[in-house]
Amino acid sequence: MKDSQVHKLKELEEKVKKLERVVGQKQIKIDYREKMIDIAKEDLDTDIKKNLNTSQSIGSGKAKKK
Repeated sequence: MKDSQVHKLKELEEKVKKLERVVGQKQIKIDYREKMIDIAKEDLDTDIKKNLNTSQSIGSGKAKKK
């Protein structure tokens, strides 16, 4: 029974390590994207974050008749 608990504990520790690696990789991607947004804002004079929050136009608004 003790071996079973030790085995389960080791499995859980490995799972935690794996999840920490995944979280670390995701954080790197987030940091990279935020840096790219900052660069676009500085170099291209466009605010991507602001543009993401606005709705896109769907067209002229006129319905097509069949």
